[in-house]
Amino acid sequence: MPSPASAPATAALVADIRFERCVIRPALRDVLVDGKPAKLGARAFDLLLTLVEHRERVVSKNELLELVWRGVIVEENNLQVHISTLRKLLSPQVITTIPGRGYRFTAVLATDATHVESASLTHAANAKSAEPATAASKGNLPATAPMLFGRDDDIAALAKQVATHRMVTVVGTGGLGKTRLAQAAAHTLRDAYADGVWLVELAPVSDPALLPAAVAQALGITLPGKKVAQDELVDALRGRALLLVLDNCEHLVSAASSLAQAVLDYAPQVSVLATSQELLRVAGEQLYRLAPLALPAIAGSAADELATARASGAVALFVERVSALQPGFTLDDKNVASVIQICRRLDGLPLAIELAAARVPVLGVAGINERLNERFRMLTGGARNALRRHHTLREMLDWSHSLLNADERAVFRRAGVFVGGFMLPAAQHALADAALDEWAVLDHLGALVDKSLLVADAAEPPRYRLLESARAYALEKLLDANETQRTLARHAQAVLMQFEQADTRLWTEASHRRLERLLPELDNLRTALDWAADADAATHMALTGLSAWIWPGAGQRVEGLRRFQQALARVDANTAPALEARLHQEWSELVYPYADASANAAGVRACDFVVSRHQRSAWFVSGAAAAGRRIRAQRRALRERTGDAGNGATARPRRGRRRHAGRC
Repeated sequence: MPSPASAPATAALVADIRFERCVIRPALRDVLVDGKPAKLGARAFDLLLTLVEHRERVVSKNELLELVWRGVIVEENNLQVHISTLRKLLSPQVITTIPGRGYRFTAVLATDATHVESASLTHAANAKSAEPATAASKGNLPATAPMLFGRDDDIAALAKQVATHRMVTVVGTGGLGKTRLAQAAAHTLRDAYADGVWLVELAPVSDPALLPAAVAQALGITLPGKKVAQDELVDALRGRALLLVLDNCEHLVSAASSLAQAVLDYAPQVSVLATSQELLRVAGEQLYRLAPLALPAIAGSAADELATARASGAVALFVERVSALQPGFTLDDKNVASVIQICRRLDGLPLAIELAAARVPVLGVAGINERLNERFRMLTGGARNALRRHHTLREMLDWSHSLLNADERAVFRRAGVFVGGFMLPAAQHALADAALDEWAVLDHLGALVDKSLLVADAAEPPRYRLLESARAYALEKLLDANETQRTLARHAQAVLMQFEQADTRLWTEASHRRLERLLPELDNLRTALDWAADADAATHMALTGLSAWIWPGAGQRVEGLRRFQQALARVDANTAPALEARLHQEWSELVYPYADASANAAGVRACDFVVSRHQRSAWFVSGAAAAGRRIRAQRRALRERTGDAGNGATARPRRGRRRHAGRC
């Protein structure tokens, strides 16, 4: 039998601890399995007791080494050997490995949990979450509600929804603050349930089969082990009136859905509030879609900008977090523009804003703003008591990405090529391949919306977009998959398809409607033109010609002229005549009323092609004829400025143009 003298200083002598077929007798420092003493060394016993004492959470490897081998330098493999010994002796399910984090004791105790206490300072610091539950208590929420910024309306709306519906799920992307919102709303409802509000943190639970045990442990319920664990848990809840908060369900969706449905069906006085990156799909479930923090509106003056920024939840969070690390920091005229830019580029995502604020003492506000293109390297160093996946922006996105299947990951990373969002038809074309047809892409885009990685704007028809950080992450994954060039090519074809369709509606759609519909695609047009300028001359010239009309409408005529010059420079003997003609004709239109002789010549060349090929498309009938009329007006103005009487080389193309324009 191990000697009591070998017990670590943190272990307290407690009553017998029973679970499954085992009994731990701390006073005698031994373990009985099926009533027989087990052969267990002193360190293995100390390790087991430590895990039991801290069973409400994951215990890191470093912490276990410190508690069990205090003052002794040992290799990490010693810990692994003892964990393996305990699993062989007790059961593999008793101790769960949480990859990258540590170990957790996950068996359900059959003793009063109040007997197990820890005298360590570490355990005391976590007492608010570790304090065992009793039937007489009013829940296990922290004593105070979390401090939230810009969420007053969300707290009130969620509390009202929970008060009127038995099943509500807060859904949103990682790092939005779903847990804090759920806790804050639950605090307002503490007195509404006779048996209190109970928070169950599911992030450490990796095995869906252990979900009922985790809930039972949080509520202080003993499961006899005679029936299925979920059935025993529901039986124990049947006569209670409480709010059950299931936090971080996204990796256990099926198990959480099954448990929630059973609770709703057989425990009529229990309500469920869940947080997840997707709905649990339970009958009667109500969705609360959490949006990012409000961003400052565009203000008219510097004074208005400062006032508007201070009223923004995103800016308020940033300023508070910076002030905590850098006393005396204030939002003022000098830094407000950079702070607003940071919050906007981080999409109002609370986790990203907090990580950015933590870097201000080192980099300054301007330095953070300048380095946001390297956000995954810069935004690290989350709170020590936060979930591991909330320590860095990349880890948060890694977690969300890990919840996707292979096809969903493919659609997600390819969607990164769209800038400023996209419509479904374009995405279906751009993101498909030989293995994923356009209908499969549609299904997977819906799954990404459900899992909060893709945002659907409230419009008809809806427009979809990735948040900026998610898009940067998707582009990294696209590069890793060696799909960047192929996806950019399909993206350019999808944009070309949109402008071709707009061209077919030339006579059936008002010009302002066409501009309103395609102006949101301006950044996608730029991306497609930039790619095609380097990779595909035909696509470059076709898209340049088809999109000429949008630049003046967007107030970007100068950019349009520059892009036309790039395309015209690529015309050579191999260029299709129709492409060349359209480029010349649209160029003459784009430069109007500032045309020069070269632009006039371009218009004449376009009209000559129309006549020679007897084209009668909507574009040629309207565009070339209109070009002829404009060119005549332009030439008259040119003659007036230069004194040209219309003779010689200048006059000949003009007469030809007039003749051709009449025939167009």
